[in-house]
Amino acid sequence: MIEAKKDTKRFGLVGKRLDYSFSKAYFEQEYHNIYVRPARYDNYELPSAEMILPLAKEQHLDGLNVTIPFKETVIPLLGSLSDEAKAIGAVNTLKFRHLDSRLFAEGYNTDAIGFEKSVKPYLSKHSNALVLGTGGAAKAVAYVLLKHGLSVTYVSRGKNGYNIIGYEQLTERIVARNTLIVNATPLGTLGSGGEVEIPYSGITPDHFCMDLVYNPLETHFTKECAKRGATVKNGLEMLHRQAEEAWKIWNT
Repeated sequence: MIEAKKDTKRFGLVGKRLDYSFSKAYFEQEYHNIYVRPARYDNYELPSAEMILPLAKEQHLDGLNVTIPFKETVIPLLGSLSDEAKAIGAVNTLKFRHLDSRLFAEGYNTDAIGFEKSVKPYLSKHSNALVLGTGGAAKAVAYVLLKHGLSVTYVSRGKNGYNIIGYEQLTERIVARNTLIVNATPLGTLGSGGEVEIPYSGITPDHFCMDLVYNPLETHFTKECAKRGATVKNGLEMLHRQAEEAWKIWNT
């Protein structure tokens, strides 16, 4: 473990695999630019969500960003949730308060506002959306799209239910009808070993296709959609926007 220094503000990212993430570099640059108090940002790879709070207490952490696969499983461990995190059912930002020997953990979702700021200029042109994935990031994406009046269908490998279809059910016609498509899975991330495969023949110049993946900046998904004239966007702006919101939470 990294030695804790109580005179230094301590933040970080927690998940199972973090070598792809740009968060550490981004926050360290922010500290260099605007933060007057000593601060550091570290990556913490953990096998389970149950280890997050003990880590925060031992390392005297002030805040954490949360990524795959802990955005949902950490919720029962927290002392409070923001209204948005409750509505979405996922958190990606934790703020810690150290009260004597006790630790109080607050959960927030800044993915939603990061996604909303990133895609808002495009939303008015679309009515129907496909969200690839059903995890914490997908829930934040769907929350925003529904808020703006879009109809949302999830696409999942392992879940069935209301507004959820399997990849094997995707057809060219379904893809063509849903002119806004968001990949909210890790597929396409550097080293993930998989790519998003959908009926790309249904993509048209009327489509807006966003991949929350930002490493690499161009993925198989965005390349295939762009080939067919779609407007495409990666997740880098969303990363920066959600990070800005996390920064505000940690420092208020």
